[in-house]
Amino acid sequence: MQVKLEMPEILVIFSLVMYSQSFTFSIIAFCLGLFSRLGTYLIDYGTEAKKAEAINNSAEELGAAFKDVFSGFSKD
Repeated sequence: MQVKLEMPEILVIFSLVMYSQSFTFSIIAFCLGLFSRLGTYLIDYGTEAKKAEAINNSAEELGAAFKDVFSGFSKD
């Protein structure tokens, strides 16, 4: 498990600190931190899905190439 302390986490911690001073500002900071982490997660998920799809496609292409090579010998 990776522990990250990036801007979204800092915004959430900041909202906790600011809660006693300004409720509205702390809610805004919390929502910004939450939505930015959600956006980062979705971007990372999309990148990983594209990588997995590319690996799957190249494995299928390699399998088709081997199939064509070996089926070419048996046609004669």
